[in-house]
Amino acid sequence: MTHIELQAYRRYFMLKVSEASQYIGNTTVEIWHDWEQGKIAIPAKVIKEMENLKALRQNKIAAIIADINNRIGSNNIRYFLTFADFQKINPTLSIIDWRIHQSIATELYFKGLEKLC
Repeated sequence: MTHIELQAYRRYFMLKVSEASQYIGNTTVEIWHDWEQGKIAIPAKVIKEMENLKALRQNKIAAIIADINNRIGSNNIRYFLTFADFQKINPTLSIIDWRIHQSIATELYFKGLEKLC
């Protein structure tokens, strides 16, 4: 993974640098910036985690689309404006899960497959 791809992944997952550095990289914001700027090599564990999140996201989208195809009625997906709102419904999930959910909801909305609620 290149430094440009790392930044693209982070933005695709709607993660702030501070979130990615803390929850994925277990490092400082400054080190994460250095990875994204190509100043230092990205650790293999960070690359693997980003690839795992991509696979998780793709699997969730496939499951939602399969559900949409079998659904009768309106297609709505919750868009949680804050992590606190997300946790009220999903108390065991993490901030990374929230950001992945928001990323999925946004994509499905812009593809015309779901309405945000």
